[in-house]
Amino acid sequence: MTRPLIHFYISDFNQKEKFIKMKNKIITFTFVIFLLSMLALNVTAPKQDLSESERRKLEGFPVLTSETLFSGELFRKFEKYEMDQMVFRDMFRSIKAVTEFSVFNKYDSNNIFIKDGCAFKMDYPYNQGYVHDMSDKMNKICNTYLHGMNVYYSIIPDKNYFIKDNDKHLFIDYDDMVSILNAEVKNMEYINIFDCLSLDDYYKTDIHWKQENLGKVISKISEKMNFSNDFADNVFEKKVFSPFYGSCYGQAALPVKPDVLIYLTNDTIEKAIVNNYEYAGDDRSSQKVYATDKLGSIDSYNVFLSGATPFIEIQSPKNNSGKELIIFNDSFACSLAPLLLSEYSKITLIDLRYVSYKMLDQLVDFKDQDVLFLYNTMIVNNSNILK
Repeated sequence: MTRPLIHFYISDFNQKEKFIKMKNKIITFTFVIFLLSMLALNVTAPKQDLSESERRKLEGFPVLTSETLFSGELFRKFEKYEMDQMVFRDMFRSIKAVTEFSVFNKYDSNNIFIKDGCAFKMDYPYNQGYVHDMSDKMNKICNTYLHGMNVYYSIIPDKNYFIKDNDKHLFIDYDDMVSILNAEVKNMEYINIFDCLSLDDYYKTDIHWKQENLGKVISKISEKMNFSNDFADNVFEKKVFSPFYGSCYGQAALPVKPDVLIYLTNDTIEKAIVNNYEYAGDDRSSQKVYATDKLGSIDSYNVFLSGATPFIEIQSPKNNSGKELIIFNDSFACSLAPLLLSEYSKITLIDLRYVSYKMLDQLVDFKDQDVLFLYNTMIVNNSNILK
């Protein structure tokens, strides 16, 4: 009786061993096929120049030269090229970010962190030297072109300002930034709009403010710049676009609910004539205040004056006051400027990220316009990007 029992156990053991070997072979074979398939896809898949989700250019195939070869730069660039051009890259980014967020309680990804369902862009460290540079650039423009004109400046707080006292992340010194500008900027009046805004006035998935919530900001600006504030009295039609995935959404690769984008319009705005100097010929003067073709694109916020543009002039045929306004701006002003067309017959927007201050007199006939420098704190903290 003992031998058959031993024989049974041996036979059972052999069967299990064969099963394990077969399973391992299947797993190995499947893994090899997966790797070969990924390799084949990486080789044959069309290469991308731009990552829409990350809002950045992707690495191209490196150029072989003796210099890049012997310095090791060729291999570093090739590694980055492989990482950037990997198939299903966005999917793997999302899996990684969600795993870190859900399993390891990591609340930031790709310089974006999530708090209470809102995405925040990290802007640290505080670059005090660039704040001094910002005041210097503003003074140079004022001293060169703006003699005897009514000149104002205002700083827009980024979203981080509203959670800086209740979050573990590091933040810039907003009070010091404003103090430096107030001490160093000359011949301009400061308009403080920090207390006109709250976190609810910003999109959850984007860095920008909401146009429909700018009533208090316009009230403060109109008070300081001595024009009538008819924002509340104006009858605006609300145009709604949804879902709106802001710039932080794709960069974070984390689960955040999309926003609703609202833009305000009326007869004055609809009949305004926009000269966008990024366009040539007849296309330059055929632009609208709201570029509705941008809705649903890589950045739907570009519906406001087509987004960040070096130089734009807006004429308001409905306004015959003759008053003109020049705004030195970043993309935040693109949603504010249309709401000022009831007060100004012409508004000029100049983005110093793309236009050197040395050539301003070739673009603008400076005379008796009102002038407003309007920049968000992230630009001030990185003013080296201004020309």
